Amino acid sequence: MVEVELKFQIPAARRTALLKALDPKKSQQIQLQAKYYDTADRQLAQHGVALRQRLEGTRWVQTLKAAGKSHIERFEHNHDLGELTESPELDLSIYTQFPEAQAILSHALGNQSNQLQLQFETDIARTLRVIEYQDTQIEVSLDIGQIRTRNAEQEVHEVEFELKSGLIHNLLAFSFEWVKKYQLWLDVRSKAEIGNLLATSQRVSPATFAKEFQISKKDSAGKTLCSLIAQQMQHLLPNIAAISAQVAQQEHIQQAQLALDQLYLTLLLFKDWHPQLSDKWAHQMAAFKQQFEHLQHLQHMQNSLASFLQNPTTAENLSKDILYAQEKLGNLVKSTQNVHHYLELLTFSLTEDEHAALDLKTAAQTTLQQQYKVLQEQMNQTEINNFESLDQLASRIQELKFSFPILTTIYDVKNLQKYSKALNDAQLAAGEYQTLASSAVYIQQTELEASDWFVLGWLTAKQEVYAQKLLEATEQFLVSRKFLK
Repeated sequence: MVEVELKFQIPAARRTALLKALDPKKSQQIQLQAKYYDTADRQLAQHGVALRQRLEGTRWVQTLKAAGKSHIERFEHNHDLGELTESPELDLSIYTQFPEAQAILSHALGNQSNQLQLQFETDIARTLRVIEYQDTQIEVSLDIGQIRTRNAEQEVHEVEFELKSGLIHNLLAFSFEWVKKYQLWLDVRSKAEIGNLLATSQRVSPATFAKEFQISKKDSAGKTLCSLIAQQMQHLLPNIAAISAQVAQQEHIQQAQLALDQLYLTLLLFKDWHPQLSDKWAHQMAAFKQQFEHLQHLQHMQNSLASFLQNPTTAENLSKDILYAQEKLGNLVKSTQNVHHYLELLTFSLTEDEHAALDLKTAAQTTLQQQYKVLQEQMNQTEINNFESLDQLASRIQELKFSFPILTTIYDVKNLQKYSKALNDAQLAAGEYQTLASSAVYIQQTELEASDWFVLGWLTAKQEVYAQKLLEATEQFLVSRKFLK
């Protein structure tokens, strides 16, 4: 079966209020003690699979879970082992009668099923209540307890909303009401993931990277857009969870920024592909990703300019700005406003394109033609000494660099190598130009000592070099696109 649920972390200051909202007198209290199994080299975890046995009240239940097509859906198979006086042995023969469960287990374990062993345990006090919301039944579960290994322990204090019957859209709407009231932040990390980290003495799972988008040319433009956004959310949310939990490494931040960039460009460039896509989402994503870009530019300057800055005050101010930007970003990713954005985009990604009004190939061709037209117009308006127009040109190149491989796959453009190379050259120049421009703006706004004025001159000179490269590469690309009429 498919389990549909959302999990949130609760700020310490709001935990008592949330428990009162559940009203323990109207709720069910149950003690959950679980044992999680895997091989020594974590084969199940590597495949996004969890296998546990859990004492639920007086009954033991063996559960197999696996990742689903989105972060709110996952495969779950439960088998009631009955009331037992002792902890049962792991029984994999259960799955011979269930082909989907057997296939998941076989794919993850291969011939290592006999290597499974206990990795960690959980001890959770659950307060649960089923709430009716717009003809939808939602089970709200407040979990308080610990995840334990032989040598370590981690506190659990989280709330889950599980769809028991009704519409996923109502589950998301209901969840957001609680997000607003209790400042909850979305956490796509499971107890199994946290337990495996604890068992291996790690703080965080590796960053999640983008996957190549597979296009089905039989789908409508609207369905393709929903699938693209769903995949981008799969890329974004695990990295956002690491940042929100304050365990992120630099790679998590970089991948979250990349996912946000791609989401923004998808919402901006393909906005006409689906009638229910909101115009506000691209604007919201633009504001959000600016904070990531600001931190990236500060860190780049520290790495590239620190050795040039002769006055220690300038370098100290840069370090302080980086710390402030990191703190601001940590608060921003789990803000109520942005959690709302995540839920809205998840909701949209699950939208059925019932009318399928727009043919995918027509949409791709129209979008590509529009982008070329805008790029050509911007090129005609851009001057080497006009930094604002150069920045606009760089942005148009970055947009086309993102959409080009998607649109041309749909559009069936042949012999793309020379077009892609010309676009890649322009995109590299655009990226360098924008980084230098951002650094120059920061330096101009900083109270520099006279000894550091030369840095601004150096940046301006480099900026002019890459401005020329950007113009030349863009012109080369525009004359190479003979396939588009």
